[in-house]
Amino acid sequence: MNRLEQLSQLINTLSKAEKRYFKLMSNLQKGKKEYLYLYDKLEISHSVDDVYKSFCRKYGKRSLETSVRYLYDQLLDCLVCLDKKMDIQGEIFHLISQSSSLYERKFVKEALQKLSKAKQLAQDFEQDILLLLIRRTEIVYIMENDFMHFSERELVSKHTKLNECLKYTRSTNMHVSLFSTLNYRLYNLDQVRSDKQKEAMNDLVLSELNLMSNNNYHRFESMKLHLLFQASYYLHTGSYKSAIRYYTELLDLFDEYGHLKRNPPIYYFSTIEGIINSLLTAGIYHEIPLFVEKLKHLANGDYPEDFLLKVRFLLFVSQAEYYIRFGRFEEALQLAAEYEEILHKKMKSLNLENQLRLNLSNVIIFLCNNELKKARRNMRRIMQEGKLFQTYPLYRTARLLSLIIDVELHDYDLLENEIRSIKRAIRSESQDYMTEKLIFKFILQCPIPKYEKLRVKIWEKLEKEILQIHRNKYERQILKIFDFPAWIESKLTLRPFREVLQKKEG
Repeated sequence: MNRLEQLSQLINTLSKAEKRYFKLMSNLQKGKKEYLYLYDKLEISHSVDDVYKSFCRKYGKRSLETSVRYLYDQLLDCLVCLDKKMDIQGEIFHLISQSSSLYERKFVKEALQKLSKAKQLAQDFEQDILLLLIRRTEIVYIMENDFMHFSERELVSKHTKLNECLKYTRSTNMHVSLFSTLNYRLYNLDQVRSDKQKEAMNDLVLSELNLMSNNNYHRFESMKLHLLFQASYYLHTGSYKSAIRYYTELLDLFDEYGHLKRNPPIYYFSTIEGIINSLLTAGIYHEIPLFVEKLKHLANGDYPEDFLLKVRFLLFVSQAEYYIRFGRFEEALQLAAEYEEILHKKMKSLNLENQLRLNLSNVIIFLCNNELKKARRNMRRIMQEGKLFQTYPLYRTARLLSLIIDVELHDYDLLENEIRSIKRAIRSESQDYMTEKLIFKFILQCPIPKYEKLRVKIWEKLEKEILQIHRNKYERQILKIFDFPAWIESKLTLRPFREVLQKKEG
């Protein structure tokens, strides 16, 4: 990635407030402002090459490198300056720096007063690493100035509080370690779809519960990490109602400690994302609109653009899946049109997994609305990026949906070869996937017989397997994306797919 592309990405992450602040600061400067022309072009253009050509025509290639470097530094300076004003950490650091300057000039009493203000802020906002630094600095100042009339009891009290802060920080670090290790295992394990895979997490779960039971410091950070750990574990191991319960407790915790939400509120957003994923996987679709409203509230906030993009992505995906589940296909299609401009032009700014999910959502919307050519066109985008996407569980789901599109288009020529290829991938994981086997069994009998007796016979054979799939909590993870059994039922009973879904959801 060259410097101009880096600069373009940096500008795309700026919030409205950050852009306003940069414009205000740049207007205070005099002289030529070639860098502002470059900024304006990068802000409105989606092509770095077009910006490059436009700038070179106006100012020449020699000015480009200087303008890029200067604009990059100016943006970073504005961000740092703005963070000092908006971020509590910046405010605490500022007080510590003021205290240090006063102490160097022998204003010891005033230096301790600044430290006291910093200490109160660090306590209120649970900035424990900074609180640790402040408490140690405070003791050093007192010692270097012959204890300044502090009694031994007061000095011991300060050391006790310092040690308590050390213990709490250590406990929090252990929580962070366990949570990050859990996420690493879940990421590399693909999807948990058996009890054996679930058992691979047992050591972490026992360690986390032991840590929590022996922890005397039940404050916001430790409770947040505990609830995140438990919710994430239950979500990925099929206990969806337990996951929802922990995520709901986490939302209540955020409401109780509203002043401790980060800016942007990343963990708060992750909690809503976890609840929506749990509801979708558990099949509790009626609750989704409540959390969609919370996402809409976040989407209207003045946050960095990359955070807002994640919020809008989840808004689109969750609403699309909600509409599809209730057979409201036209509303899902309208939603896709509304988000075309918002998401697709910025798709490359999303991580790979979300890019895959976005494309897959559009495939499903077009498939359900019988716009099969558009569905295939979106599927080709996924398959063309196969090497990038193939490590994600959703890619295998995409391959299954590709089979369904071929069946809908009556294109049966390459079905057997594609099924063999998917089977090889499954076999290499030595894992039994019930949903995939059901789909293979049905598709290999296509084209579907015209005679009702033959269709009924096939349906009776497959119906028992479908019931087993719906009872298996691990299979719900793949059904969250698309209801494959409902599609098979619609084909064999000749009932519209919309009607089958609506009957299931009542």
